[in-house]
Order: sequence, then C-alpha cells, then structure tokens
Amino acid sequence: MSTATKIEWTEVTWNPTTGCDRISPGCDHCYALTLAKRLKAMGQAKYQRDGDPRTSGPGFGVTMHADVLAEPLRWRTPRKVFVNSMSDVGHARISRSFVAQTWAVMALARRHTFQVLTKRPKRLAVMLADHVFMRQVGMAATEIIGRTPHGVWHMDMTGWTPEGGIEDRGWMPPWPLPKGPRRDPVPLARAPPRTAGIPRPDRHRLGDRRRRKRPRFPVAGPGLGA
Repeated sequence: MSTATKIEWTEVTWNPTTGCDRISPGCDHCYALTLAKRLKAMGQAKYQRDGDPRTSGPGFGVTMHADVLAEPLRWRTPRKVFVNSMSDVGHARISRSFVAQTWAVMALARRHTFQVLTKRPKRLAVMLADHVFMRQVGMAATEIIGRTPHGVWHMDMTGWTPEGGIEDRGWMPPWPLPKGPRRDPVPLARAPPRTAGIPRPDRHRLGDRRRRKRPRFPVAGPGLGA
C-alpha cells in the first residue's frame, strides 16, 4: 500500500511495482535495494521475490502489483506522489500493458502531481511517443471507468475525449505526462501524427496545472529510480 514519506520533495509514495536491477554507477548505493532486504526479513508480502544477486538482491526482484494500481483514485485530497520509490517504471521486465495501466490511473487522477524518476528514460520516451501505447492507456482507462461503482472512486474526466460508437465507447486522455518538480525532464521521442479526437502527446503536469517555480531536488543519486 502507499505510505507517507520523509522525502522532502514529495508527500506520499505509490509502488505499483517493486524491485529493480542496478545498471549504472548511480545505483551503487541504492536505498531501495537495502530496504527491500529488510522488508523481506520482516515478512512483507510485496518483497518476497529475490532478484539476480549480481544486479539486485533479496526481496528486490521485479514484481508488478495490480492490487495497488487504483489507490490514487481513492485519494480525494491532491497530493504529490512519488511513483515507484522502490522500483523503476522504465524497467524492461515491467510489461507495456502494466505501464499503460499505471499511466491510465495517473491520467484519471489529475488532481494529484505524479513524480516519475527513471534511469531508463529511453524506454519510457519510446513508449510515451508511441500511438499504440497511447491507445493502450485509453483502453486501460476505459476498463477502469467501466468497473468503477458510482461514488467509490473519484476520477477527473475533464479534457477526456469520447471515442467510438454507442456499442464501442472508449475514452482517450489529453495525454498528460507526469511532470512533477524535477530538474531534467525525460527526453521525448518525436510525437506521433495527429489523429482525429486524440490530442498530441504534451508535456505538462498532472493535477495542479498552474505555473509555479519548480523546486530543485536531485534527479540522479543514491537509489533514486533504481
């Protein structure tokens, strides 16, 4: 489940995936790797899969947790959310479909500011500029909307575009990218061509869209995004 955090530049952590592998010198002192070993010893269910000892460790095998995906939809008060403080959403072993589901939740909970850190920006950039991935996000969001009992989850539908006929109605987001307060944005590949009813990918914040001075915090450092 998501928890409050002492990290000064965020308010809560949300981990739909856990586990990672070290790929650069910036991963040498990964706090998440050390913490996962301790959580495994404590019996925490999310940290029972071990990773490759050469690049990962006990309790730090890459794992997807579908049961926590919907958590941000239940939070009515806007929050700054650090996505995957115990993993990296750009990891190759996290499926495109699961990343699409993660993005669908973020798109439906626009009142929050989602902060995504990664040491694998190229994979994310390719996905976020892919028209097929964009539609995967829309399909995942449509499924969430369809199974949501009225009044249980609070979804922000402003700006969403209905697609399809009466028998095949889907919803496409205005394609927001999580853009919390960070120093260096993830580089984006060339945007796909415009399609009727589907806005172009655009870099802007989820949640509060008022312009404000962005605080500085380290993007690369011990454990961040590892």
